[in-house]
Amino acid sequence: MTRVLTCIDAVPAQDGTCAQTAWLDQASWVDMLPTVQQAGVVGGAYFVGLMTLAVVRGLLNPKTIEE
Repeated sequence: MTRVLTCIDAVPAQDGTCAQTAWLDQASWVDMLPTVQQAGVVGGAYFVGLMTLAVVRGLLNPKTIEE
């Protein structure tokens, strides 16, 4: 995480100065990525969903061979 210096005054001064500051951890886009375990679960669910749709489509719309 990135640390940024932030003004924590209740009422900021008009000239832009700060009486109280603090270092705060700021989340970046990397912190929002899923873990390997979460990605595995989502990938598995996606695969099962696609296979289910393929099977249902195959059962409901069988290809007929006209001779």
